Amino acid sequence: MTMRKPLAAVSLALALSACVVVPVEDRDATAASDCDTYTKSMTLEQARLDYGRLSCHDEACLAVILAVSAGSLIVSGSIVLTNNTVHWLEYQGTCSDGFLNNTKQRFLDSLDDPEPLSAERLAK
Repeated sequence: MTMRKPLAAVSLALALSACVVVPVEDRDATAASDCDTYTKSMTLEQARLDYGRLSCHDEACLAVILAVSAGSLIVSGSIVLTNNTVHWLEYQGTCSDGFLNNTKQRFLDSLDDPEPLSAERLAK
């Protein structure tokens, strides 16, 4: 009975340690885009780690394994989230079919129109 709890904890820690993730450039999204941007879309990918010779017999070792797996998810996820946000903003502002670029073009076109605005024209 006393052996079950440590064995369960070691099994749980090793299973969770397999969840180490790293940020990688999204290969599919870069090939599909017609617009050249400086930033590239990113995804999370699971890293292969070999724990074959790992021998954990104390709580400190288990805590390190859990901290590494949780830390990799937090850090890598933050990198991917930040990069994808910047990539989305860059795409929207520079690519011809982006929302910001379309809005800017409509605004510039409205400045070239010498006809004054009326209530009927605003309703269109």
